[in-house]
Amino acid sequence: MQSDKQVIKKYLNGDDSAFDELYGRYRLPLYAYLSRLAPGQSQLVDDLFQKTWMKVVAYLPRYEDRQTFLAWSMRISHNLLIDHFRKENRRYMDELPEDVSCSDHVPGESLVFGELSDALKRAISKLPNEQRQVLDLRQENIPFKEIAVIQGVSLNTALGRMHYAVKRLRDLLKSWDQPHG
Repeated sequence: MQSDKQVIKKYLNGDDSAFDELYGRYRLPLYAYLSRLAPGQSQLVDDLFQKTWMKVVAYLPRYEDRQTFLAWSMRISHNLLIDHFRKENRRYMDELPEDVSCSDHVPGESLVFGELSDALKRAISKLPNEQRQVLDLRQENIPFKEIAVIQGVSLNTALGRMHYAVKRLRDLLKSWDQPHG
C-alpha cells in the first residue's frame, strides 16, 4: 500500500485515480468526525463534507507531510464548521431534548442505562465546544498529537482540554447516581 504522500504526488502529477484512492481511505473517518461535530444535522454534515473535499482538492498542492492527511483534512472540516457558525451568528448547540425526565422508580437495568445515557448526553452538551471536540475525537481513537493539530493548539492544551472535560463530566454526573426523588 502506498503512503498518502505517494498517492498525493501521483494525483498532483495528473493521475485522477489516485484521488479516488485517497478519498476511499478517508471518507468514512472524515464523515464520522463531522457527524460528531454536528450531531443530528445530517444536511449540514453532508454540505461540510462536500466543501471539505473541495478544499482538500484546492489546497492539496500546499499539503506538507508534517501531519497525517486525516488530521489535515479534519482541520479543514473543523475550520469550515467554525466559519459556518460564525456566518450564522449563533453558537453550536446539540439538538437534545431538554425535558428528559428520570423516573422515581427504576424497573430494570435497561432503563437505568437509558437514563445514564441521556444524562451523559446532556452533560456532554454542556461542555465547552473545544472540550467536547477533544472528547469526540478521542472516542474515534484519534491520538492527542493529531487532536492538537486538528484544533490548532499545542499538545498540552489538547491534553488539558480532555482533563477538564472529564472533570466537568464527573461534576455534572455526580447528582445522577443520587437517589431520584
